[in-house]
Amino acid sequence: MLKVIIDTVVFVRSLINPHSRWGHIVFTHNKLYQLFISESIVSEIFEVLKRPELTTKFHTMTKKDFRTVADILGQASAVDIPKIPSVSRDPKDNKFLATAKAAQADYLITEDRDLLDLESFENVKIITALDFLRILEKKK
Repeated sequence: MLKVIIDTVVFVRSLINPHSRWGHIVFTHNKLYQLFISESIVSEIFEVLKRPELTTKFHTMTKKDFRTVADILGQASAVDIPKIPSVSRDPKDNKFLATAKAAQADYLITEDRDLLDLESFENVKIITALDFLRILEKKK
């Protein structure tokens, strides 16, 4: 089974539009891969989801959506992240790289250009949601 890290943007976009490519990864195809998380990723996801500018703009997100994300994250495999050198242009993104390294992940799914420009890190391929959906389609 593929080992995967999903960044915060992908989770948020999946909630805004569950029928989008991000929603398909998080909700529809979540049995086709093993999700790995770290405490810092979970904290960031819930911090972002609680931002007033997000909840005000996107009324479609409900408490049920938060519970669904909590359930998905609760089923994920948690890893303790090691200290890594600052690799990304945005130091806040290093938590995703450290989690990927600790999990020995196959893929880091992101829409973040700072991460995508790296292309890979410690044998982890850094790809978009669309590219990951293509990989999942080939595995079916």
